Amino acid sequence: MLLPSLHDPKQVLRLKRTLLAIAGGGLHTVLCWIFLEWNFFRATVQQFIYLFGLFWLVHLIFPLLILLGVNKRFKDPSLTFPQMAWATICAMITIYYIYDLRMVILMYYPLVMVFGAFRLHLNQFLIISTMAIIGYGLAIVFMEHNQVEILNLRAEFIRWLCFSVVVTAFAFMGANLSALRRQHRKQSRLLSEAMEQIKHLVVTDELTGLWNRRYIMKVLKTQKALAERGGYSFSVCFIDLDHFKKVNDLYGHQGGDLVLQKASQEMSGRLREIDFLARFGGEEFLAVLAQASEAAALAAGQRLLEQVRRIEFGGELAGLRITVSLGVAVFIPGESVDGFINRADQAMYQAKKLGRDQLVLAGREQPTSGPI
Repeated sequence: MLLPSLHDPKQVLRLKRTLLAIAGGGLHTVLCWIFLEWNFFRATVQQFIYLFGLFWLVHLIFPLLILLGVNKRFKDPSLTFPQMAWATICAMITIYYIYDLRMVILMYYPLVMVFGAFRLHLNQFLIISTMAIIGYGLAIVFMEHNQVEILNLRAEFIRWLCFSVVVTAFAFMGANLSALRRQHRKQSRLLSEAMEQIKHLVVTDELTGLWNRRYIMKVLKTQKALAERGGYSFSVCFIDLDHFKKVNDLYGHQGGDLVLQKASQEMSGRLREIDFLARFGGEEFLAVLAQASEAAALAAGQRLLEQVRRIEFGGELAGLRITVSLGVAVFIPGESVDGFINRADQAMYQAKKLGRDQLVLAGREQPTSGPI
């Protein structure tokens, strides 16, 4: 199908550039037709039609390849080099047929070189320029052989020499422009990657890779806005590692970091893709359960409890078992985010008071007492 390629912005851009190049080919054809009409083109009308029919048969292959998506199979999907090579061949062939106005075509040729100014490497530019120089030279040889009476060989040699210098200069200038463009694209890509990394660092916890407190607060505000509109419910699990101070005392802070990382990884794996898990501070975590009723939140909290119990450590932490205490709260329309978190926090402390390694569902009223 032709239409799918037109939905790809890169393909559309390639097609536009190719059609622009074809417009240049159209200008070349019009000039040669004028030469034919004014007897500056050494061919009959029929020969002209056959020759330019061949030119255009190949010209039109390039946009067709882009429309069909076949161009994506090539190293350069823009097909810049083959288009320039064919345009060079066409220009040098017509030079042979033109009598005294060959310089018009030579003046037109830099347009072909400009077409590749932002795409080709130096070696590709040198190949194109070499094709043009050799092609013009061969045209002179054939003209000298077939039409000696109309050829000023010395003047033609000077034209060829000047053309060679100009085309070679264009090749190096185009290659430099292309190199600058690639360097700019590389720097832009590196800058974009750096910005993405900075954005990631701003919203994630460096140690665990989970969302950080700042980001999870934004998530809670978004969830609250959805819930306030009606027909939407969400919950949170306030999670705290039990006896984490003992872990740091026994295994050091490095061991404590490993415990936090492992617990974060295991808990993340037990949540849905639409849920959010953040390191809220120290050994505290907050899970935001989107579209979760009270029953769904309790089930999710139970999964987290059981998953943490099953964690096995190796190395220096071999034999260590950890548990968590959870406070589960369902959002009540109208309450503040801080009040919502506080209810879950109080439920978590109630779980610790009851013996840890368990979960407690927060009440529907705001707690009045401070944390235990």
